[in-house]
Amino acid sequence: MNLREWRKKAELSSRELGERCGLSEAAIRHYETGARRPRPAIAKRLEAATNGEVTAAELLGVAAAAPSGKSGVSEETTRFVHTQLDPALLKEAASYGLDATEIARTAVERAVKAERMKRFSEENREAIESWNDLVEREGLWSDGYRTF
Repeated sequence: MNLREWRKKAELSSRELGERCGLSEAAIRHYETGARRPRPAIAKRLEAATNGEVTAAELLGVAAAAPSGKSGVSEETTRFVHTQLDPALLKEAASYGLDATEIARTAVERAVKAERMKRFSEENREAIESWNDLVEREGLWSDGYRTF
């Protein structure tokens, strides 16, 4: 069930659901339409507000990767994290309420995003330099309007 279906079934407005989760009405609409994905912490708050009927994994778009109904991380990833990290460290992380598998997934996502940005910049270096030269030479259309 998606967030909008649940909200309608529960007879709540976007504003009311937002109040339950500490979010704006606009944020709820963005999450319902898929215009934005919530951060994991917000997805967990929404899951709690829906009593688990809409899962954080569904909101984050990883529900298909979680056949066992876990956190949305594949069993292979979980097994890798738990065999490659020091068991004492995993136990300490768990005692702090930290999910090592989720942290590993997030770290990989950040690394991939950084690499994409780096490669984009390299592949488009000529266009970026050309644009920067143009702006330096002619300025921006809004230069006369800015007060800073």
